[in-house]
Amino acid sequence: MTINEITVTNAKSLRCHAIDWNQTTETCFGLPNEEQLVDTPYQFQLSSNEYGRVHGFFIENVFYIVWLDPDHRLYS
Repeated sequence: MTINEITVTNAKSLRCHAIDWNQTTETCFGLPNEEQLVDTPYQFQLSSNEYGRVHGFFIENVFYIVWLDPDHRLYS
């Protein structure tokens, strides 16, 4: 899938959206040089709440997974 297909076209079914750190239990991913690597952090679901969420970011056309969140704990 392309970035557009994930973030726009299928955003509703994947529940894909940008992460707003101000509304989460974390303040960032905690990666070295994160401010240079991550333009926009994203999360999406693999299936309807059964397997939680995937968190990460895009660099060009590649999505880098940082966390798997099976219990959806990033948002309290």
